[in-house]
Amino acid sequence: PDNAATLIFLADRLIAKGDIRGAQMLAERALATADTMAIQAEAHFQVARSLHASKKFDQAFDAYTKCLSLNDKHTLGMYGLGQMQLQRTDMSSAEATFQRVLERNPKCVEVLRALGYLHARLPNTKAKALEYYEREMHVLADEAAEHARQTGKSGDHAMAWMDDANLFLEAGLLYEATNARKARKAYLAASIILQRQPGNGDHIPELWNNLGALSQLTGESTESVFSELNAAAEKCARVLGARPKQRTNEVRRLENTQRTIRYNVARFYETCGLWQKAENLYQTIVAEIPAYTDARLRLAHIAYFYRANSREALAQISQAIDVDAKRPAPWLMRGNIELQRKNVQEARRAFEHVLKDIAKHDVYALCSLGNFYLAAGKSESVRASSEANASSPVAKKSRDLAQQNYKRALEFFGKCLQLDARCVAAAHGVAIAMGERGFANDARRLFQEVRDAATSGLGPLTLCTQSSDFVFKVPQPPIASVQHSVDDMRVSSDVILWAGVNTAHACVEIGNYRQAILVYESCIKRLRETTLALESQTGHFVVQAFDAHGEGAGVSEAEQAERSKVARDLQLYLARALYVQAKSSKDVKVMRMALKEMRELCEAANVKLPSD
Repeated sequence: PDNAATLIFLADRLIAKGDIRGAQMLAERALATADTMAIQAEAHFQVARSLHASKKFDQAFDAYTKCLSLNDKHTLGMYGLGQMQLQRTDMSSAEATFQRVLERNPKCVEVLRALGYLHARLPNTKAKALEYYEREMHVLADEAAEHARQTGKSGDHAMAWMDDANLFLEAGLLYEATNARKARKAYLAASIILQRQPGNGDHIPELWNNLGALSQLTGESTESVFSELNAAAEKCARVLGARPKQRTNEVRRLENTQRTIRYNVARFYETCGLWQKAENLYQTIVAEIPAYTDARLRLAHIAYFYRANSREALAQISQAIDVDAKRPAPWLMRGNIELQRKNVQEARRAFEHVLKDIAKHDVYALCSLGNFYLAAGKSESVRASSEANASSPVAKKSRDLAQQNYKRALEFFGKCLQLDARCVAAAHGVAIAMGERGFANDARRLFQEVRDAATSGLGPLTLCTQSSDFVFKVPQPPIASVQHSVDDMRVSSDVILWAGVNTAHACVEIGNYRQAILVYESCIKRLRETTLALESQTGHFVVQAFDAHGEGAGVSEAEQAERSKVARDLQLYLARALYVQAKSSKDVKVMRMALKEMRELCEAANVKLPSD
């Protein structure tokens, strides 16, 4: 009974069986009888483990420290000390301790998990956290492959080997901010693990809600989105039904989750073109929670863009502002709508209010004001060029005002790019200002860079246009909302298309008609492809799943009209470039192509032309 090594062995066995008090007594007895530093260190470690399990963290910290003072190479003691340092929120000391353990055991999944957890809760180290989580996943995958090799099994057994859903839940949460596809993949892995366990993960319906929302963002099939959101709603309702009716924190959490799921379902209905069903869900949400401003903003969006009811849209925005006047999104949406209604001064006041009183570094407001002054500069330039006498005081004043407005626009776009060097809308605005001021060649190069950035997915903002004349198109960020998937369906939000159109315009300005023709043709092709894809996305599944509700689905009439107008404008631009190229090169074949485009335009407008 006085053999220290035996007592330590027995203490370890009692901890494994859950007899924490008995283990502590044996470890303390071993400590009193130990006659070497190594045995004393191990006894201190067993005491620390017992105190740790009893949640006596300060005493456990002291015991782990004593263990390491006697044996500074005690790996498990170092790991326990790191956990106690985490408990004390001494992050720098905990990281140093865990790094010492990792140097000795590079494939220790517990240490990799601890380092990932630590960095996930520190500012500006989320990428490091993901690095550790990914290393843990690779270690587990290697272990699964080795186990399969030893047992003679074939195929990929990695997911069957893994049994900790928290690893993938933590990684998915971090991926949400940087990579929606990786986030969805991590959550899918977590769901597979949970479905192997009792309850099938019913206790966290948020997981299936996140899967549905991420599926929308990553362009998964509508069947997949509907299935995941429906699973989230069912699990949430099942868990709520099993809970007592008292208003506990758990019940409140589930009720909030249920509303979030309902909101995402409404967003999904919008994607499918089921505006009335989406509107009904948003109205249900705001009836329950009047302060749910995201739902009010979606109601405003539907009212303006799909009901053409600006009064209702502005009323919903006003109610959202009454709830939270310091939130930028309602003011930004008001400015955007007023700008489209040609109430430019009201729009300017809304954007300036955001910058002066709410968020002086709001990229959307800065870019919108840049667009405002860009349009004002263009208006003054047109007024100056319409004067019969170019040297008259009126013309000179208009030119001066145009330069002032272009300068102001560049200031706002420059601030945007300082805050976000990959802001496509701001870069597009700079290129337009350069083109309008006569630097067409430089503008063309910048438009091409914008187009390349958008194609590679670097641009977080989208562009809006006005297709009226042969002029550079003014960029506009999307309507402010939590998600932009529905807004991005509009042709006015196709950054790649409009960057291409402006590239072609710049080519025309510098006389490179051959290149302009090629770019216009690629833009026409893109418009056709995106229109077909949109019709397919909003038609096929909706017809199968929702016809019973009697509501039509698909692209809105306003969007169809806008796409038709853009198609006509692009064809006109192409015909004009073909005509000028044919005339300058005296190429009969190109002239016939130009006449063919013009004939098609005239036929579409029911204008009869001579047959020859």
